[in-house]
Amino acid sequence: MSDITQQDFKKNLLALLKETFEGPSSDSGSSYLEMGAGLFQTLDALTAEAASHAPCAGASTIAAHCAHLGYYVRVNHNYAMGREQHVDWPSSWQLQQVRGREWEELKGSIRREYDALIETLESFEPWGDRELGEILPIVAHTAYHLGAIRHALKHLSHPVER
Repeated sequence: MSDITQQDFKKNLLALLKETFEGPSSDSGSSYLEMGAGLFQTLDALTAEAASHAPCAGASTIAAHCAHLGYYVRVNHNYAMGREQHVDWPSSWQLQQVRGREWEELKGSIRREYDALIETLESFEPWGDRELGEILPIVAHTAYHLGAIRHALKHLSHPVER
């Protein structure tokens, strides 16, 4: 196996991040094996009521997963940029219920964090260990929460489509 260039690695990582958040493009396959399974596509199909309903007793709501995920992306992005910050992971799970406008704002905040991350990643030259160490986990962590959210949808008794 030959060494890959940093540019090829970056291109592939950005493509995987894009698919995880935005979903697969219509002209290619999917790493997640399900078309329309991106985070934003999944969240846009949900009402605030559905996002605020725990799929089972003791489980976090989809809204809580989203609040945590937005916080996680921001924290890791800041670390990749070398910014010091106070991190409070438990507080990122406090939001459990949202109403219509709050739900739209929460989804918008995740999009803004993602857009800022992509802008940063496209400008990094060269990539170092710090950047990779903070960015690679975002793919894995977001994929985990995307799976948890999509699994929770199977257990909701509320309508999920608008």
